[in-house]
Amino acid sequence: MNETISLCYHGVSPSWPDAMAVTQQQLHSQVAWFMRRGYRPVTVREAARPGGGKRLAITFDDALLSVHELALPVLERLGAIATVYAPSVPIAEQTPMAWPEVARHLQTEHARELEPMTAGQLRAVAAQGWEVGSHTRTHPWLPRVADDGELRHELEGSKRELEALLELELATLAYPFGAHDERVAAATAAAGYEAAVTLPVRVPAWPAQPSAHELMRLPRIGVYRVDEWRRFRVKVARPVRLLRASSLWDLVRRG
Repeated sequence: MNETISLCYHGVSPSWPDAMAVTQQQLHSQVAWFMRRGYRPVTVREAARPGGGKRLAITFDDALLSVHELALPVLERLGAIATVYAPSVPIAEQTPMAWPEVARHLQTEHARELEPMTAGQLRAVAAQGWEVGSHTRTHPWLPRVADDGELRHELEGSKRELEALLELELATLAYPFGAHDERVAAATAAAGYEAAVTLPVRVPAWPAQPSAHELMRLPRIGVYRVDEWRRFRVKVARPVRLLRASSLWDLVRRG
C-alpha cells in the first residue's frame, strides 16, 4: 500500500495544560504505533515528492524549545525524523512565541514553554536528518495580511533570514494556524517554496503525485493534548480519515 500521513504537533510538556502540548508518552506511543504498522518517517520535503510505501511526515510548528529538549530524544529512540517549522523573528531575536492565542502563558509558571529553539539547535536537528522549514516571520494569519508587500515579506523574508542564519536551504512552509487562501498559496509558490502544509478541518488524503496546486496545500492531522490513546486511534483510523475528507464531515461536526 502506498500512503502518506502527516501529523502536526506543537509543544511537548509533562505539565503545560495548553491544548497544543502533548506529553512525551503521547508522542512516543503515537509515532511508534504508525511505525509498527510499516510507516516510514520522512521529512515533508520527501513526502511532497512521489514515492512508494507508507510514509509518515511528523511535523512541529513554532520550533518551541521543548521540541529539542523533549521531542528529539523520543524520536531518536524510535529512529524517526521530523520537520520543524520556525518563525524567523523569534528564532533570530530569541523572544518568546507571544502571539495572542498563547501570550497569556507568559504571565504564568508555564512561560518557559513559549521559548524558541536556538539557531544552533535547529542546525543540530538538521544534521540528524530533520528538515527545517519556514513558519513565516511573525506568525500572522496570512489571509488577513491585506498588503501584498507585507505578505511577500512574511514569506520571502522568513526563508531568506532563516537560510542566512542557519546556512540551510528551506524548501517547505507551514501556514500559521493552517490559514491560507488562493492568494496566499500563490504568494507562497512565488516566494520559492517547493511545498506548504495546512491544518484543514476537512482533511483530504495526501496526494500520491501532488500537482502544483496541491503542493501548496498538503494536509496534516493536528494532534493535541486531548488526543489520549483511544481518541488518537479514532482520529487516524482510515474510515475516519475518509470521512474527514468528505462533505459529510461538516454534517458530523454540526451534530
